[in-house]
Formats: sequence, C-alpha cells, structure tokens
Amino acid sequence: MLGIVVTSLLAAFMSTVSTSINWGASYLTNDLYLRFVHPQATESELVLVGRIASVLVTVLGAIAAFFATDVATVFRLVIAIGTGPGLVLMLRWFWWRINAAAELTAMVAGFVVGFSTSVVPVIQIPDFGWRLLVTAGITGVLWVVVMLLTPPESDTTLDEFYRRVRPAGPGWKRQQLRTGLDPIQDLEHDLKRVLASILLMFGAMLAIGGFLLLKPLTGWVSLVIAVLGWMWLRQIKDKRE
Repeated sequence: MLGIVVTSLLAAFMSTVSTSINWGASYLTNDLYLRFVHPQATESELVLVGRIASVLVTVLGAIAAFFATDVATVFRLVIAIGTGPGLVLMLRWFWWRINAAAELTAMVAGFVVGFSTSVVPVIQIPDFGWRLLVTAGITGVLWVVVMLLTPPESDTTLDEFYRRVRPAGPGWKRQQLRTGLDPIQDLEHDLKRVLASILLMFGAMLAIGGFLLLKPLTGWVSLVIAVLGWMWLRQIKDKRE
C-alpha cells in the first residue's frame, strides 16, 4: 500500500513538472520568440529554441526551489499570483467589452501584487485568505479602469469571434443582432452542469479521503453529496436530450 502511495505521488509530481516545463517553453518559443524576435523562424529553429527554453525553465525552477521553505509556500505563491487575472480571463468569454489591454493589465498587476504581498516583508500579508482578496481586489480595480480608458476590440474582430464561438449570455447580444446568428450554447444549462459537476467531483474526492483517513462521517456525507451531484448531472443531461 505504501509503495502505491509513493508511486502515485511521484507520478503526480513528474506530470506537474513536465507540464510546467512544456508550458513555459511553449510560451517562450511561440508567444515571445516567434512573435517578437524572429517571426520567419523555421520549424527546426523553433525546435532548437524550444529545447533551450526547456533547459532554461528547468534551471530557473531548480534555483527557485532552493529558496522555498516548503511546498505549501510555493503553492500559495502560485495561487496568489494567479488570483489576479482569474476573473478577467473568465469574463472575456461572457462580455464583449473585455479587451487585450484589460487582460494584460490583469496579468501584470496580478503577478506584481500577488508576488509582493507574498514575498516583500514590508507589505507581506501573512493571512492567505486576505492575501487573495487584496490581490483580486487591487487587480480588479486596475483592469476595469484600464478597460474603460481604452477602446474595445473592433467590431470586425468581435463579430468574427462570435461567428466562430457563438457564446451565450447577455454580454454578446450586440454581436448576436449584428451577425444574425443564435448562440450555440445555453448559459443557464452550462452553469447548472458546472455546479452539478463540482458537487460530484469534490464530493467523490472528499469521500475517498474521508474513508482513507478513517473519518467515516466525512466519507459518508461526501459520498451522498457526490451521488446527488451525479443524479443532478444525469437529470440535466436527460432534459437537454
């Protein structure tokens, strides 16, 4: 049993490491090098740059690991940095007014505020919950101000995006009327599926954890929640069909 646990932890660790390396290298290669440094780069050149970027990301990650006191600290830092742009990255699928300037502001501000309140002693916020609220609040104010001060994306770009994705919700009514195309998604239906899936997923995870940790009350309550989520999900699916 102990060997299975250790193997599963190692597998999860290695998958996370490999994903992070590939993800970082792809950003450096496609979004930075190919777009701004050498747009006419050949495939072989991009492969070479990707390999170098993979090594660079690995080395930087290894150096950063020496400064981390524990895994929880690193995890909280990553969550704090990612909290800032989270809202705008979701809202961009539901509201046409979100533009590139707002997204860029959210990413930069989220990183600066999240990193500063986690690391810089003078403004460090020890409480993790308050740190997330402050990061999300400051970042939210900044990207909303920038969004209102900058022009939206062009009608051509918005209409083309709507034709390809055809998202639902009141945030895309203008594009729906202009293009004459109905959305292919049902926002209310999708939100219900998300809630049902959350009940199923978290209920199942907490149930397994409760039984493994010899906490039967937690296990059974979580199992009931998971079953209710599964039944609700089936009901939503049957109604849609």
